[in-house]
Amino acid sequence: MTERPNVLLITTDQQRYDTLACHGNTQVATPHFDALAARGTDFRHGYIQNPVCVPSRACIQTGRYVFQHGVEYMENVIGNTPGLPPWEPTLAERLHDVGYRTAGFGKIHMMPPRGYDELQLTMGKGARWRDAEGSPLGPAQLGPNYAAWLEAKRPGAYESIYAQRRTPEFATERGALPNVLAADECVDHWIADNTCEFLARDHTDPFFLWTGFCGPHGPFDPPEPYASRYDPDTLTLSDLAWASQSGLETEIAHQFPGAQGEALLRRMTALYWGMVSYLDDQIGRISEVLTRQGLWENTIVIFTADHGEMLGDFGRTGKASFLESVIRVPYLMSVPTGRPGQRIDDLVEQIDLAPTVLDLVGLPHPPALPGRSLRLLLEGSPVPEDWHRPVLCEFTSNDRQHRSKCLRTTDRKYVFHDAGRAPELYDLAADPGELHNVAADPAYAAELAELQTVLLDRLTAGVPNDWTTGTAARAVEELDDFGRPQKLPDKLISSG
Repeated sequence: MTERPNVLLITTDQQRYDTLACHGNTQVATPHFDALAARGTDFRHGYIQNPVCVPSRACIQTGRYVFQHGVEYMENVIGNTPGLPPWEPTLAERLHDVGYRTAGFGKIHMMPPRGYDELQLTMGKGARWRDAEGSPLGPAQLGPNYAAWLEAKRPGAYESIYAQRRTPEFATERGALPNVLAADECVDHWIADNTCEFLARDHTDPFFLWTGFCGPHGPFDPPEPYASRYDPDTLTLSDLAWASQSGLETEIAHQFPGAQGEALLRRMTALYWGMVSYLDDQIGRISEVLTRQGLWENTIVIFTADHGEMLGDFGRTGKASFLESVIRVPYLMSVPTGRPGQRIDDLVEQIDLAPTVLDLVGLPHPPALPGRSLRLLLEGSPVPEDWHRPVLCEFTSNDRQHRSKCLRTTDRKYVFHDAGRAPELYDLAADPGELHNVAADPAYAAELAELQTVLLDRLTAGVPNDWTTGTAARAVEELDDFGRPQKLPDKLISSG
């Protein structure tokens, strides 16, 4: 057994907080997620820092806000999206520097990945990709590593994924169809395979492993028997599916009008839940190996998602929103020194993951990380009164024409929009569904002004970079008088 604890970070893509049975969903079976929550701590108000994949994952990787690390948006052509600056150390690099064996499997969306000894990566499911090769959007999202594995398993299977996406039915059903692959051929099974094989090794050094599942991100296409597990006609849709928001500058059209629209939303929801149950079984496979190898006693296990999914709330699907269904995600942690079965209602952020892991493995908290260690909460100890603070979430549109910032307090949500667009304010205590924007209500004028000040203070707080320490020092050859890199080594420039 290694002296320092191992770290297993498991992420899913576009998974809502309310998809788990342990979070009150009575229509979805998630026994393995629920078991992980019972084994450790369930942070029931865990929030992301950006409602889009790449920027959100950059926050997880660095432990820093979007305005600090600079990865603020995604290009429509994913490969053109700017990666992390080389002077931004990642959690993998910090752990690698002290002797951890590091590995990444599946979708981690670090472009390019840094700090890993071993990688088996895919970019993601990406319903927009309709061709296995030659897409104008860039390389097909599932990519060569998974393609080679699948082709060896069943020749022609990889092309069948994209052939389905070119059918009229795929367009009509918005990708909500049973997968053409068998359950043991899908990309998330491959990711779990890699994870289980890695965990089953005889490790002499502590390890950091990031397992990044691609689901339940769209297209909503679970394999059988998961595609048939939930009956669209009998499931109960959220009340927010038929709700609308008042007090907004622009009314957003409902995407599911009439009986035909409701039927489509029901199919999409049933298949989305099927994908969650499919992922739950992959968690079960991983948990079994952790048990068989005796790893629970010396492994920090973290599960979260990069963002949620509207799934019909206010008649919309997707992400890129500050709605609770998008920015609130599952956030489960099992640590060797933790108290099992805890449910914590404090607001926590994903930038808290990096300082928490560093604290638990015995490393100091770098000054550049604005997050807080969750160790006291994990171990059942009280936190100082000044520990509590609002959540900060940021969003920049793909074309960089619009930027927005969000503060989520215990009972308020404030959204600032640039370019003179009207702000948003929701009284979550009285209006948990975010139905009424009260920013223009004189009764909330004082609160609005206070939240504006808090946001400005958060965005201008002095948090240094790690430009002169550790991995970052090796990334920067020379700094100018302002501490900025003047020249980067050729190797780093070519590798991103």
